Amino acid sequence: MDDSKQEFLNSLDLIDQEVEAYIPVILEDLWELGSMPEYIIQLIKENVNPLNIHKITDFGCGKGAVLIKLALEFEFEGVGIDIVPEFIASAQKYAVENHVSNRIKFKIGDLKDIISNTQDNDLVIYGYDSGILGSVKASLLQLKKCISEQGWIILEVAYTPDAKDQLEGLPSERELYRQIEESGLQVMDKILWDQHEIRKVNHRNNHLIQSKIKELTAVHPDKAQLFQRYMDNQLEECRQIENDMICSTWLFRK
Repeated sequence: MDDSKQEFLNSLDLIDQEVEAYIPVILEDLWELGSMPEYIIQLIKENVNPLNIHKITDFGCGKGAVLIKLALEFEFEGVGIDIVPEFIASAQKYAVENHVSNRIKFKIGDLKDIISNTQDNDLVIYGYDSGILGSVKASLLQLKKCISEQGWIILEVAYTPDAKDQLEGLPSERELYRQIEESGLQVMDKILWDQHEIRKVNHRNNHLIQSKIKELTAVHPDKAQLFQRYMDNQLEECRQIENDMICSTWLFRK
């Protein structure tokens, strides 16, 4: 398995590679896929002159919720990139439904291949949920090359509070701040996600996922244990998000 595929599996917290083929169906009724577009919009409104944003790239755009919701607020041309064809197809559909397909395009691609050829953006967006671009510092250094001299970076990242035991795959609070400082970027603002809102989103998403799991189990009863393991892992991941980590959205510039 190549690194990009493994990091994709990691980003979705898949403990069973076999379940990968069913992910588009399992997540069919979800749009935002772990992001908080409202926080990104808030950071832009409070810190950036939207008239200076003409070009945006969203790396790992999922089904396009962030770019599309931004396009409903601001005027710009945007590109969203994701490795999952079904996600890109959904993003294109949502763009048409929200009447922004003339300004927002989505394409299938491997971030590691595309990021080195992306430049002169006014804003780039990246949800750090796997090590596909390396550490937080390594990711920021690559994103830094994608923006203009007056450009901005949005980073969504979860980390472990210093007061708690560090979770595998997550930077500690101290480590995150160190890597951000070493990136040389200016921290312009940040938002720590509201725990009540996280619980509300998780509850809604898990209800939708559970419904799809039931449908799949009825069609593929021989894979009932596989689907149940996925659901159990999803619930444990949500428990950790709600209790053992801090989710955050950061705004940087050079």
